[in-house]
Amino acid sequence: MIEEKIVRPEYEHVDQSNGAHLAQQPPQSTDLELKNSKSAKNWGKIFPVIEGIPSKKTQISYQRCFNHFLDHIKIHDLQVLLDFPQKVIKQMIVDYILYLRDERKLSRATIIINLSAILHFFQINNDEFTLTLRNFRIHLPSDESIKEDRPYTIEEIGQVLNECDLRSRSIILLLCSSGMRMGALHSLQIGHLDLQHHDGALYKIIVYAGTKDRYFTFCTPECYLAIQNYLNYRKRCGERLDLKSPLIREQFNKDNPFTINTPRFLSERGIERIIDADLKRSGIRKIGEVHMSHGFRKFFFSECEKSGMKSINVKMLMGHNIGVSGHYYRPSESDLLEDYMTHASNALTIDPNQRLQTRVKKLENGQAQEIYRLKTQLEEKDRQLCQTVEALEIKSKNSIDKIEKEITKLNNMIVEVTTDDEHGGTHYVKYKDLNGNDLPRDKDKMMI
Repeated sequence: MIEEKIVRPEYEHVDQSNGAHLAQQPPQSTDLELKNSKSAKNWGKIFPVIEGIPSKKTQISYQRCFNHFLDHIKIHDLQVLLDFPQKVIKQMIVDYILYLRDERKLSRATIIINLSAILHFFQINNDEFTLTLRNFRIHLPSDESIKEDRPYTIEEIGQVLNECDLRSRSIILLLCSSGMRMGALHSLQIGHLDLQHHDGALYKIIVYAGTKDRYFTFCTPECYLAIQNYLNYRKRCGERLDLKSPLIREQFNKDNPFTINTPRFLSERGIERIIDADLKRSGIRKIGEVHMSHGFRKFFFSECEKSGMKSINVKMLMGHNIGVSGHYYRPSESDLLEDYMTHASNALTIDPNQRLQTRVKKLENGQAQEIYRLKTQLEEKDRQLCQTVEALEIKSKNSIDKIEKEITKLNNMIVEVTTDDEHGGTHYVKYKDLNGNDLPRDKDKMMI
C-alpha cells in the first residue's frame, strides 16, 4: 500500500470568480500517481533553492531561510508544494510574513531576505510564477529602524591587537586596512597577494579571485609586517608555502609534520569565531553598538574619507559598485596606490609607534624635498646671475670698443692747432674731413 502525502488542510482552493472558498482540499497524489501522471512528467527536475546563486554565503542564507519556511508550512515534499496554485502559494507566503513580523518581531530587511529565498525557489521551478516582492510589500513592517552602529576606533582596535596571536593579528589588520568583507578572508591564498613598494613594502590583494566579483585592494605596511611574521612562523614550523597555500589556515600541531604540510582553509564561520573570541577577550565586543566584523569595514571607509582620499577610489577599494561611473572612470593601479598611500595609509595604521615613524618619515621626506627645492632655486639664481654678469661684461666691452674707435677717429681728424694773437690768443684747431679736405674756418673755430 502506498502512503499518500499529507498536506495542510487550511490552504484551500479559492474560486477566482467570486472569492468563495471551495470545500475541496489541495490535490493529494501518491508517489505512484505522481510518477505516472502527465503533470509530474511536465515538471521534470526540481531545482534547489540555491540554484543560480553564485555567492556561497548567499546560498547558505537562502537554504536556511527556505528550510524555515518549509518547517512553518509543514510541507517538505517540493513536488507537492509546486502543485499548489499560485493563489494558494501567495496565501502561504503572506501567512509566513505575518508570522515573522508579528510573532518573531523580525526587521523588514530580515523578512525581505527570507521572502527573496522563497520567491527564488518558485521562480526557477515554474516559468508561469509571477509573484515578486512587490506583491508582498504591503505586509512588510515599516522601516523605522535607526542605524546607530558605529565603526571601531583606533584605540579599540589597538586593544584587540594586544590580545591577538600572529594569525588573528593578521586577520584583524587585513579587515581594517584593506576594507574587505569578512566573507572574503577564508578563501584567500598566498598567490592572491602581490608585493608592492611605495614608501615601504605593502600588499596588493586580489579579493574574490576567480569570480565575477573580483577586485583588488591594498593593505598598510603594518599589515604587511603582520602577515610576514605569521607566514615566517609557519615556515619555521616546517610548512612548505606555495602560491596556492591558504593565507589564513587552521591551527596545526607543531609536532606533527603531516598536519603542518597539509594546510586546511579556515571556514567563514571559523574566521567569525576567531574575531568574536578576540573581541570578547579584549573587552571590546559591544553588541548593538558596533557590528562585530562590519565595524572594521566601516572603520576603513570612515578613515579613508576623513584622510582626504577620493570617495570614488575608496568605493573601488571596497569592491562597491560605482554605477555608470565605472564605464568612464578607470584610474590606473598606480593612481589608486598613490591615493591610498598618500592619504589613507597612516590613518589606517593602528600601532602608535608605527604611526609616529611614518609621520617622522614623511616630515623627513618633506624636509629633504624642501632642501632640494631651495638648492635648485639657488642654483637657478646663480645661473641667472652669471648670465647677467656675462651680458654686462659683453655690453661694457662693446661700449669701451665703441668709445676707443671714436677717440681714434677724432685723433685722426686733427691736423693742426694754431693761435691767433690778433684775436686775443684764440686757439684754432684745423680739421679735415675723411677725404682730406680742409673744413671751412667758421666751422673749425674752437675756444681752448
